[in-house]
Amino acid sequence: MKTLPHAQTTNRLVAITALLACPSCGGPLQLISDTSLQCGGCQRRYPVRAGVPILLPESMPEPGVGTVSADDPVSRHPYSPAALEIIAAHHDGWVLDLGAGGKFQRWDNVIQVDIFRYPMTDVVATADRLPFRDNAFKAVISQPVFEHLQYPEWAAAEIRRVLQPGGAAKIDTAFLQPEHGYPHHFYNATETGLRHWFRDFDIQWSGVEAYQHPKWSLTWFLGVYLDRIGEAQAAALRGATLQQLLDALDSSSQGRVESEHVPILAALDSLPAHAERTLAAGVSVHLINPVKGAPESKAHHADTVSMHGVEDVRKLIAAREENALLRRDQTVRHEQHVLAMDRTRYLAQFYPGHQTLAHLGLRAWTQFRAVALLRAILPRQAWFKVRRIAQRMRHGSLAAPRPSAALPVPFVSVILVPCDSLALISTFFSLVRQTYSGWELLLLETVEQSPALRKVMDDFSSLDERVRIVSGFQESGQQFDQVKRHARGEYYLRLPDGATFAFDAIHHFFTLARDRPGTGCITADFEHGDIETGTSMRCHNFAPATLDQSLTGQFSPFMLVRQATPLQEDTELCGDKSTQEVGPVAQIPKVLFYHTGKPSTLTN
Repeated sequence: MKTLPHAQTTNRLVAITALLACPSCGGPLQLISDTSLQCGGCQRRYPVRAGVPILLPESMPEPGVGTVSADDPVSRHPYSPAALEIIAAHHDGWVLDLGAGGKFQRWDNVIQVDIFRYPMTDVVATADRLPFRDNAFKAVISQPVFEHLQYPEWAAAEIRRVLQPGGAAKIDTAFLQPEHGYPHHFYNATETGLRHWFRDFDIQWSGVEAYQHPKWSLTWFLGVYLDRIGEAQAAALRGATLQQLLDALDSSSQGRVESEHVPILAALDSLPAHAERTLAAGVSVHLINPVKGAPESKAHHADTVSMHGVEDVRKLIAAREENALLRRDQTVRHEQHVLAMDRTRYLAQFYPGHQTLAHLGLRAWTQFRAVALLRAILPRQAWFKVRRIAQRMRHGSLAAPRPSAALPVPFVSVILVPCDSLALISTFFSLVRQTYSGWELLLLETVEQSPALRKVMDDFSSLDERVRIVSGFQESGQQFDQVKRHARGEYYLRLPDGATFAFDAIHHFFTLARDRPGTGCITADFEHGDIETGTSMRCHNFAPATLDQSLTGQFSPFMLVRQATPLQEDTELCGDKSTQEVGPVAQIPKVLFYHTGKPSTLTN
């Protein structure tokens, strides 16, 4: 993650602190250390992470870190010409960028606010409870953000509160756009709806900017539609004329379908069910009215439509979300417990001590040593053949062995350069426990690895046929060449040392790849744990539009890249940067990886 030098970060934080107010009581905030702010009114403390105050309402958990790609202009939220004019016109005062996203630039007079902590975010906050004092800003900018806000009218009221009298505001939002954004997309507002949200302002102009022209909505809609259906269906739509498409839809609406319209309508109807909501013409809800309570139901309704009840409504929603988080944490803890037990059993079997001998007995100890000796002296293929025969005899099956000893082609090749024995053990067993078994693990051998780590790598390569050791090079720059020769998976995945999978991770990746054939890159969220503080942070991982070949083929972590889009053979791996189009990209908005390590090694 890109950050400012410490001195610059501290100076900017001190300047911004003068504008801040407690989101709970509105009291002034004081910077009591590099990592903490305290309210002078209610005495509540707020964390400061890497120079960024985390100023969220008490009932809202911290969403996490946002990652963006320098090659993706959408995630960078570039300023419109009108927004740049506002920034320039108010250079002598503070400008609020509400929902700034992952910009890679910082202006001295612009405070970038977002719910996620991106590389250039100044303050993490929620739009419906801005942590700033009244009349703090000369101008406010918000580019497509309001469609993602759960309480847009409350956000409009907050903008009015922090904006000085006579201050300017420029608000963009979505109308005819597919469902998009992370983690939620709540509203698509008409011009009338937008004017209604900001009815307390003096509206100088409203309408459609050049970058909001219908042609961009049409391009976006068709691009998403063609990406979600199969290749054959997409080809049928691309080959149809606009008139043929309109005639097919018109005939279908009248209940009559002619033969020439069948392929077009079949292609349109092939949109997967899980993708229909993204492009739907409308949505519906079926309701049942629960038993009505005493007069308190009216009071509750009044609270939900007034600013006075913001915290009550938020606490109710937070309680429901907390229940979901508790269920998820229970699942994660169960998986971690299973991994710990697997690791304990492995250490007891492969590194037994005198106590283990007494526990196993002489016969079991002899069998263990015999198996270890066979595994050490037999070639890899011969060892696995002997082990398969022994397993069939143990289970009473005398069936003939399978005709071919070759393993099925894996879905994903997991590429790992191990540095720590215990970390490798956890990674291995998180793969063994996957609900979908179509994986292979390539362990890259380097000269820096210790003998103990080499021993663990050898153990795993003899325990599971899907684990292979790739060796024979001295420098990291040669790693990708080794992977190209040995990896067999449809996708590559470079995994950082110490990372583990959720038990259903590969199943999620496989399902998405089959639902969206040709997807070039798939990412998922990961949870980063800090050993020193004992805290964890959710990191939202987004796929870039291109791959940076100057990384010598080491793909960004937690990113599946399709092998069907290999790097060009004539590209220099060291030297000038070049990029490669990876085709359609997709993100799974779930935590499918867990990692303990330095955050700087995980983000670009």
